[in-house]
Amino acid sequence: MAIALTLPWRWASRSRPERALLFASRFDATGLKDRWRLLVGAAGLRPVVLNSPGALGVSLRVEPFAGRFYTLSMWADEASLKAFAHDEPHRRTVRSVRGIGPVQGILVSRPARPVRPDWTDAVAWVDGCEPGGYRWESASP
Repeated sequence: MAIALTLPWRWASRSRPERALLFASRFDATGLKDRWRLLVGAAGLRPVVLNSPGALGVSLRVEPFAGRFYTLSMWADEASLKAFAHDEPHRRTVRSVRGIGPVQGILVSRPARPVRPDWTDAVAWVDGCEPGGYRWESASP
C-alpha cells in the first residue's frame, strides 16, 4: 500500500440537504516540480471550497512517492459545483497545473448524512474512471 498523507475532512458551516453530490478527482504527476504545483494548488483551493456557496465539505489525499493527488468534496447540488469550477480561483489553479499528467474524476450522488465520505470508496470510484473525463454514479447509503 502506498504512503498517503490526508488533510482531514472539513465540513462547511451550513446545513446539509437530504442528498448531496460527492466529487472525487485524481491527478498524477511525475516530477517534483509538478508534484509541488499540485500540492500548493490543491491546498490553496481548500479554504475556497469551504467558503463557496453550496459546498458541504472537502478533503485532500496525497500519495507523494506515487505522485497521486486525490480531491474529495461534497456539494449541495450540481449548480454549486459548476459555479465553483467556473470561478476564477479554481480556473487559475487548473491553468497552473494543466499538462502535468492524467486527470480523472467522478460525481457520485448519495445521502448527505452527517458521516464524512470514506476515502476507500472515493479512491476506488475515481481509480475506476478513464483519464480525461468525468462520470456520474449513484451510490447507496
